Amino acid sequence: MKSRLFLFVLLLPFFSIAQQTEGEVVYTETIKMQIDLPDDMDEKMKAMIPSSQSYTKSLIFNEKESLYNDWDAGENEDLEISHEEDGMDFQMVMKRPENVFYTDLVNKSIVNKQEFFGRNFLISGEVTAYPWKLTGEQKKINDFICQKATCVHNEQNIEAWFAPQVPLSTGPSGYGGLPGLILEVDVNDGERTITPLKINLGEIQENKIEKPTKGKKVTKEEFTKIRDEKMKEMNAETGGGGVIKMIVTDDVRN
Repeated sequence: MKSRLFLFVLLLPFFSIAQQTEGEVVYTETIKMQIDLPDDMDEKMKAMIPSSQSYTKSLIFNEKESLYNDWDAGENEDLEISHEEDGMDFQMVMKRPENVFYTDLVNKSIVNKQEFFGRNFLISGEVTAYPWKLTGEQKKINDFICQKATCVHNEQNIEAWFAPQVPLSTGPSGYGGLPGLILEVDVNDGERTITPLKINLGEIQENKIEKPTKGKKVTKEEFTKIRDEKMKEMNAETGGGGVIKMIVTDDVRN
């Protein structure tokens, strides 16, 4: 009897870790820049333009909901580049607007707060149903044995690694729909990557997860129309005074 009781006590810590459904994951999100530069642009200016941008994000979660937001806003500042050559003033602004994902895991709904040209929008809808296919491949991420899933969604090839040890169907940037927490995402073979910096499982502070409420409420289709019309307007503008401005925003097609 004593040996059985001793074995049960030993198994308790392992069981609690294996079934953890609360905590925070800090991610690095990297996006490759896809910019068509003028052929006659000065080489010095071209050299100043980075090939990618990285940001630190955080996913806080429990059994009922999750929130994906900036982890340290001070690290995610906009990048401004200017260069003057032969009377021409080239200016580039690489702007990272606020982009927050709140997911209701019980009702399978999502609220995406997006900043677009100084305006806040609340995009509500159902959780995206990604057509995932499990590959059977496994790898270790931190202390978690993860499984690989792939899909094609909105003409994007998406690869995700999820941890069945954390049995929550959620992940960073609105990705979800797998039988475990998503720890890594790769879109279009490195065009966009999301990788974990640190994983902290355990009880989170009460009211740590707050559903976004400030912004104009729109559907995904309405926001897409507003965004496309504004980008078309921007492309039509030629500017003046020998100034070229390029604004790069995060276009996430979930």
